Amino acid sequence: MVSTGKCEYCGSTIKSSDRSCPQCGAPNPNYVPDGKRQIFLPRTIEELQEYCAERGMPLLRMRFFIGEDFKEPKAFGIFRDGNDFVVYKNKANGQRAIRYRGPDEEHAVNELFQKLLEECHNRGIYPDGKPVEGAGPTRSSGPSNFVKKVFLPVFLSMFLLTGIGIGAGMYMHRNDGYYVVNNQDVYYHHGNNWYHDSGDDWYEVSDFPYDDYEDYYAGDDYDSDWGGTDFKDSAIWEEIQESSSSSSSDYDSWDSSDTDWDSDW
Repeated sequence: MVSTGKCEYCGSTIKSSDRSCPQCGAPNPNYVPDGKRQIFLPRTIEELQEYCAERGMPLLRMRFFIGEDFKEPKAFGIFRDGNDFVVYKNKANGQRAIRYRGPDEEHAVNELFQKLLEECHNRGIYPDGKPVEGAGPTRSSGPSNFVKKVFLPVFLSMFLLTGIGIGAGMYMHRNDGYYVVNNQDVYYHHGNNWYHDSGDDWYEVSDFPYDDYEDYYAGDDYDSDWGGTDFKDSAIWEEIQESSSSSSSDYDSWDSSDTDWDSDW
């Protein structure tokens, strides 16, 4: 399924099938190749259900009830009531706190979605991409045209209007996939690790050679024009897949008692 969202740099509509923003050319951190479409910004109850299913979330254990008016204590949920959408939290004492009630489904879904991400992040789980703290804009050759034309003006405007600075908890998401320098020097990022194509084989390296790695993101599809070999044909990739298939889910240790069930939200 192709889903849509907003470009984080210029605000234009962007699809999960777009490698980059059709308006400003920014790389799309939520790009999903053909045959592996995923919801990355749910706007309806159905899309939120799909988002959770695609990521294997055990919603009952997590105490999230999507599309259900669940009555018991310790629960977050969303359901439709006539023309209204209701977002709620049932506290530990059984009292219900209404977060939102109204006709705007997208707003209602986003309220619950952000709470879902917050609960995941509090447990060190990142269904929306693992954050990289302290990612800086430094680069010896200077910022790219895209950074100068789009990112800097938007960032400065936000800074002046809100007073939010670099130290106010900003972070960027590092995407898994190929990163290409000069259309020939190829790296692959997976999880917390970087790998480099030597031309004959792949090997793990300590880091990407530039701080602004996002400028070199090329997507998750290998291009033979780069030369070398496809990372997903390598022995390292096979080991990663075997390890992944045998490892337990990130959600296996989820303990709903870790949630603050006494607050209104």
